[in-house]
Amino acid sequence: MDAGGPLPGEQRAAPSDTVGPLHPRDRGQAAAVLAAALAADPGYTHLFPVAARREGELRAVYRLTLADGLRHGQVLATKRGDEVTGVLALYPPATYPMPLRRWVRQAGRLVRTAALTREHSPGIIRFGALTSGGVPADSWYVEAFGVRPDLQRAGRGSALLRRFLDATDAAGAPSYLETTNETNLAYYAARGYTDARPPVPLAGGGPLLYPMTRPAA
Repeated sequence: MDAGGPLPGEQRAAPSDTVGPLHPRDRGQAAAVLAAALAADPGYTHLFPVAARREGELRAVYRLTLADGLRHGQVLATKRGDEVTGVLALYPPATYPMPLRRWVRQAGRLVRTAALTREHSPGIIRFGALTSGGVPADSWYVEAFGVRPDLQRAGRGSALLRRFLDATDAAGAPSYLETTNETNLAYYAARGYTDARPPVPLAGGGPLLYPMTRPAA
């Protein structure tokens, strides 16, 4: 399968969820899942230090990024009936970072997101610049990955990654991701990811950002 082509039809995830492309109508649900899943992530607790606002800010950020990802990348989801339970947002090689024309398309969402995140917006911009500069042009980029907190550790995340990595292996394509959660390193290492380069701190004395790469099979 070509790395930029569509993924095949749905398959089953543990325990009984389906795995398949996210429908655009479910973008709000998917943003809420990612916001809840990543609200305790060290990077986001640094960028969004007000706990009471964090999930709302993250929902706005992910509604924006998923809108672009659904158009220019691929977004996979696990679903239990009509409920989105896990999300994996991906960009094919050479489609990330977003060029200016795609930011212009998102102008309305950017304004709404900036109004919600207010004083935290500069940190988001710095974080985006730090991550986008390291994404290899030949690699799939894992832009966001998370499972609803109350449903974690039941196989949904592994099912999403397996679906993605089976496709990249079939295409002979490498992939790349970053994490600011040191406890995730072993999880990704078990799936073939290794350090891409030394970790770097987020601006303002924040946690370390760990870049990881997985070679083409």
